[in-house]
Amino acid sequence: MNIPISKEELKPFLRRSDTKAWWVVASAWLGIVGIFLAAALLPHWSIYIVAVFLLAGRQQALAAIMHEASHKTLFATRAYNNFVSKWLSSPFLLMDGDTYIKSHLSHHRKAGTNEDPDLPNYKDYPVTRKSLVRKFTRDFLGITGLKANIYLFFSGRDLLSRKKRVNFQLTRGLFVNGIIFSVLWTSGFPQLFSLWVAAYLTVYMAIIRMRQIAEHACVKDLYHLEPKYNTRSIQRGILGFLFVSPTDGLSYHCEHHAFMAVPTYNLRALHQLLKDRGYYDDVEIADGYLSVLKQVVRPSIQG
Repeated sequence: MNIPISKEELKPFLRRSDTKAWWVVASAWLGIVGIFLAAALLPHWSIYIVAVFLLAGRQQALAAIMHEASHKTLFATRAYNNFVSKWLSSPFLLMDGDTYIKSHLSHHRKAGTNEDPDLPNYKDYPVTRKSLVRKFTRDFLGITGLKANIYLFFSGRDLLSRKKRVNFQLTRGLFVNGIIFSVLWTSGFPQLFSLWVAAYLTVYMAIIRMRQIAEHACVKDLYHLEPKYNTRSIQRGILGFLFVSPTDGLSYHCEHHAFMAVPTYNLRALHQLLKDRGYYDDVEIADGYLSVLKQVVRPSIQG
């Protein structure tokens, strides 16, 4: 890799902060509490629809926290990474951080090659507008989510790695989600748990697809080993903040691939330094997620 930063210059970006990390975790959970509170105080179908979308964004925040904690880069204290991954993020998504990171590290090692395990998620782009609409329609209708969870519950295997579930993955997931239901029940609003489930089965699945597309689909050269060519960084905008990249730095995926030991809350500053030094002069930094969708749609052939 030919990245214009020395080892000494990189050191400040590698520093981890327990304070910053706990704020990332707390902000995600404060958002979840706030959304449920709004839905309880304003019981109207329109509020419920908005709540489903916003809760899906917070679920994506939990996924991002799982990702960082599993990398052991979120907290300076290793035990905090383990605890947050195992109890405050991954199980609420019916996932296991230890299982996830094994598969994910393979993606890091093999990105830019035909052996990338995540390649099927984005190698066939661009697609036609109709194809893209069909994909997202399946997500928003819950078809993708139902199929994924039927596999999860009945195969005995992890959804992403396809390996045998470990660490009481499903048991922990049902337990912690049961805590959310119990809190809502005790508060007198058990029906609001359906918003959490609906968000997970529908909008969250669409967010996962959008993130996969945004990070690697239709990049400059998917089969090049240089991160700036096989990976995309994005200026996230308000939609990114609410849904796809709710934690600071998550949208700077190229920087994460180049230096995966850098905590998410330092990626923005690292991105700016590399940009100022001309690292991205020959690639495009996407201006928001909607602009990425335009890039991955193949023009229809006019008959």
